Amino acid sequence: MRDHALMGLHCSPEGMLRFREQTAETAGFNDDTRAFLSIPVRHDVARRVACGFLAKLVVERRLIEDEAAEVARDLAYNLAKQACWL
Repeated sequence: MRDHALMGLHCSPEGMLRFREQTAETAGFNDDTRAFLSIPVRHDVARRVACGFLAKLVVERRLIEDEAAEVARDLAYNLAKQACWL
C-alpha cells in the first residue's frame, strides 16, 4: 500500500523532475496498470522530462550532447527493450 501511495508523487511533470534529479545515476521508468489508458501520455511526459534534465546537464557541461542523445535513446527505448528481453 505504501509503494502505491508514493507512485502518485511521480505522475506530474514536477514529480517526475524531482524523481529524475534524485535518481540521476539510475535509469528507467517505473509504471503500473492502475490507470491503463494514461500510460502512453505519462510515458511521453516522462521522456520529455528526462530530455529536459539531460539538456540541463549539457548546458552545465556535465554531459556532452552526443552522450545525452545516447542516454535519451536508452531511457526511451533500449533499456525497456532489454528489460523485456526483446
